[in-house]
Amino acid sequence: MPLNNASLEYATKASSSFSIPDICLRIREMLDDSTSGVDDIGKLVSLDPVLSSKLLKLANSPLFRFRSQVDSISKAINVLGGEALYNLVMAETAKEAFEHFSAENIDLKRFWLQSLYTGLIAKHLAKLCRVRGSERFFLLGLLHNLAELVVASENPDAAVKCVPENSEKLPWQMQKAVLGFTYAECSSQILQIWQLPTQISMPIGLLHNVEKAQNNTEVGILYTSVRAGYAMSLETKLGLENVTNVKVLESIGLDLDVLQEAVDYSHKEISKMLVLFNPKLLK
Repeated sequence: MPLNNASLEYATKASSSFSIPDICLRIREMLDDSTSGVDDIGKLVSLDPVLSSKLLKLANSPLFRFRSQVDSISKAINVLGGEALYNLVMAETAKEAFEHFSAENIDLKRFWLQSLYTGLIAKHLAKLCRVRGSERFFLLGLLHNLAELVVASENPDAAVKCVPENSEKLPWQMQKAVLGFTYAECSSQILQIWQLPTQISMPIGLLHNVEKAQNNTEVGILYTSVRAGYAMSLETKLGLENVTNVKVLESIGLDLDVLQEAVDYSHKEISKMLVLFNPKLLK
């Protein structure tokens, strides 16, 4: 994916302003090191009781539907696996990044709803498509629009111009026209600088590419979820049929009825996720 200089400039500023916690990098190193086991990861995470508590809340959230309570980090790793735990750590880090870059000149409630809806829908669709490690798709959905906060912090006037005045224009079209890149492309570059795995940064960078979406299941899931998530985040709900590309849906073996089921599921769970990520928005 070719780099956009303007996008890279925002991504570089973001990475110098907010750094990925060391524990994220250490867990990633352990997962990529064949000599490290899940017990080693468990011991590392357990050294941080605050993080452990937050991870257990996420492990017992609608992201996972276990029959029994996950009450310890060791059990979480045994049940979820090391990669899933890494995704949970990164989800918690995303929350911290959102708070760090939070800007008053954008609708933060819409931003959070868009991110969480996209993540919930993406995870649900990934599970239906039997994509391995479906919990990763919640993280992909959560992070896809991170650059909106970065641009809003660095260039408020441009961020305002990227907000559509009506449903005839979609935000990523406005972003391309105003900035020369989409927030997803810039978010992908931020994640690359933060040294996140390619399987996280790459699909985000390509999620508005319709050709890739029709030929790559992961990109197709994100392409569809982002549009549905955006529609769900608006107070005046935008119909799914107005944002969904049926050809992309068909290419990943789904249809509008299945997408509607994913949307209904996310709508039922959104309040629980807001409690975990930004309870202030429920007031």
